[in-house]
Amino acid sequence: PTTCPPHSYTTQLISLDPLLIYITNFTTPAERASLIATGLPLLEPSPIIGAAHLAQARTSWSAPLPDTDATLACVLARAAAFLGPALLLPPDDGRRVVEMGPAQMVRYSAGQRFDVHTDWFARPRLLDEDGAAGRRRLYNRVATIFAVLEADGVEGGETWFPHVAVGGEGALWREREGGTAFKAVPGNALFWLNLLGDGTGDVRTAHAGLPVEGGFKTALNIWPRVFFGPDA
Repeated sequence: PTTCPPHSYTTQLISLDPLLIYITNFTTPAERASLIATGLPLLEPSPIIGAAHLAQARTSWSAPLPDTDATLACVLARAAAFLGPALLLPPDDGRRVVEMGPAQMVRYSAGQRFDVHTDWFARPRLLDEDGAAGRRRLYNRVATIFAVLEADGVEGGETWFPHVAVGGEGALWREREGGTAFKAVPGNALFWLNLLGDGTGDVRTAHAGLPVEGGFKTALNIWPRVFFGPDA
């Protein structure tokens, strides 16, 4: 089994409703270097699941990271500890189960962007492996952890939430068109809940990867999955 060294980070509560938390020092320099080295050879043009006609809205490169990677295992264990029992343990009635989903590395270079979008699906989806096994459970992305791995000479490239207003500007974010744009800072991460209490998507979590004007921005997407249905 992988032995993960102790690690500490700090958090700032950005918004209660929708829930948005800023995490400082979520990953170490060594972890970031290792994840980038693993992911770079795997990068391909980023897809948009279930929306091929919107491909022009997302011009970055991305890659799913192998779940056998020891560094990734430590980062995902840290993410699971952050989420805690409220998300990762099923409720007593057993109607939903939450699991850590696969992690995705994404990279933006000059001119690349991801227009305003949500991470949740309008309709819960069936995993290919569940469909092949005849399992009827469906899933959605209950939350997102977006961790910046690299911002090499980056200009622009903030993560913008048009419906979340913090007010004022600082070293980590700025006001943009009534919302908040978070700067790309290696090691830091954003966490937000994608779904409302009834399991439907929260439109206020819509966000964009603003165009990178220079340099590179590399980040890690972690999407815990909530499963619904009779076979969950």
